[in-house]
Formats: sequence, C-alpha cells, structure tokens
Amino acid sequence: MAGTREDLPRFAFSRRDPSAILGLARQRRLAGSGVRMLALGGQPRDRIYCAQLLAEEAGQTFVQLDLALDAEDPAKEKAGLERLLAFARVTPTTLCLDGAESLFSFNEAAPGERAKLVGGYLKRTLATFEGNVVFGMPEQVEADYPRLPDLDMEVTFRAPSGRSVAARPLLLPSRAVGDDLLPTRNFRVDIDGVEVGFCAVSAPQLIAGPYSEFDFNPEAGVQGFQGLEPGMRSAWPTITLRRAVSRSKRLYAWKQAQYGGKPLVRNLLIRQLDWPARRVVNSWSIEGCWPKRWSGPDFDAIQGALAEEELELYYQKVVWL
Repeated sequence: MAGTREDLPRFAFSRRDPSAILGLARQRRLAGSGVRMLALGGQPRDRIYCAQLLAEEAGQTFVQLDLALDAEDPAKEKAGLERLLAFARVTPTTLCLDGAESLFSFNEAAPGERAKLVGGYLKRTLATFEGNVVFGMPEQVEADYPRLPDLDMEVTFRAPSGRSVAARPLLLPSRAVGDDLLPTRNFRVDIDGVEVGFCAVSAPQLIAGPYSEFDFNPEAGVQGFQGLEPGMRSAWPTITLRRAVSRSKRLYAWKQAQYGGKPLVRNLLIRQLDWPARRVVNSWSIEGCWPKRWSGPDFDAIQGALAEEELELYYQKVVWL
C-alpha cells in the first residue's frame, strides 16, 4: 500500500467511462481484498456516485457517511463507527466516508482529539476491512497521507467536456450533471398513499394496443376490460412489481381479494430519486390498477438467491407528474 501521494496510482474518473476504477476493484476483489481510495475534487455527489458504482459492481450494500458533520462527543462518534464496521464485516459493504478532511487533513500541529481518536480508529480498523472504502476530500485540502488508512489509488474527476483534469481537478457545477445521468436504482413506490418497499418495478407504458387507438381504450377501466375480446385483453398495459418475501401478505391479499367479486382498484405513485437518494427528480402516477398475476418465490437448495414475490398489474392511465 502507498504511504505518500507519489506512490499512489492516479485516475481521472469519468462518469461515462469508469472502467479503470471498476477494473482495479474487480482485480482486488478477486485477490481477496477491497479497494481503498482517496477521491479528490468534484462535487460530493461525484464522489458518492463513484462509491455507488463500486458497490453495484461488487454486489455490496452501500453506506455513506459525512465525516465533516462533527459529533459533539468523539467517543460516541467512534462507538457509532464501531457498530457500523461490525455490520460491514458480516454484510459485504462499500463505505463512502465523505468529509475526510475533518480527520485527515495535513497540519503542522498535532492532530486534535477527534482526529486522533476517530481517525486513528479508522486507520487501525480499515487495515483489515475487505469491502470498498472511498474517502472524499476536496482538492484544495492537503491530505496527511501517513495518517490515512492504506490507499490503493487517488481519484480525480474529468471536466464535462471529457478533458482530463487529473493534474488539477475541476469542481463540477451541479448543472454539469445532465438528465441522461439520472439513476434507476433509487426509487420509492406508494400504493394508495402508503409506501411499500420494492426491489424492482417494470417500466410504465403508453400504448394503443394491436388494433388502433380508437378500438383500444384503457380509460374504459375494469368494466370495459371485461367486455374485450381475449386478443385485446392480452394487449392491455401491465406493470410488474417485485420485492423480497417477508411475512407480509399485502400483495397476495390484493390479488386474492378479486376472487370474491369485482377487482380491487388502487393507484401507484413511482418516485425517482437522485444519486444520493435525497431528492425526488421525477414522479409517475399509475392510475386504476388491479392485479393480473401474483407469483411467489422459486426455491433452489443450490442457489443462495433472495426469495422474491411478483405482482403484475393491469392499469388504466399513466401520468408523468
């Protein structure tokens, strides 16, 4: 591992081509260890995005902390980190520790109490941590490399034009992140105003059906659907919701309810979030939904996959809010 800046391999990270970082992460993981990097420059969201890519590529849980938010009691902050690292040791985890300058910036004077206690704990503990770790630090701050945990690389960022700015990273303004970079992994789903956790949702569609927009009218709702020919019923738009199986029978009960008579119609709201999963950037209202199919999990003693259930819904209308 490197102890000085000169020893570290350096990468100019690009949102459009993160292959250098992901390739090294893959090699390190196959060798039985994770990647620890110092991510300099860019907006905090760039560093978080970089860490999220590592988590997704490794199939790990993603956890982000802002170390710049000074705790009133460093001992309690250290205790919280101990609990987090205990979780991360049993659940493969990628850590994004932004605000690392509050612990690891270079200073001629001796480190303060918090930097010594919390920073020292992180250096000792992360020496044997097998997940990925990203330390976020602004480019203007000089890092104290000997006090940092062992690093694999130093990452800077590319300008929006693609020009490499590794020698002096550019702070990307928020407008540099275009609409084409919105994520699909961060979303929420409400059913009649109640949030329900799902791991996947198929794409809503606006379609006219196999005949014409005049013959096929989703606005007709359940009653119009029941009077359609079988060929037109099969073309009715559907959306599929998938989630991990728990003790809750919410989705099964929704499908089961229609055997007693008229289908139970509900509305969905799908909200897309930004990369840090803090802000809603788009919403779609899926109106007039009723179940077409519920299916439980497959079972296989060989595989270690998560048990999941699916609910496929007919719907009448999509509104992009």
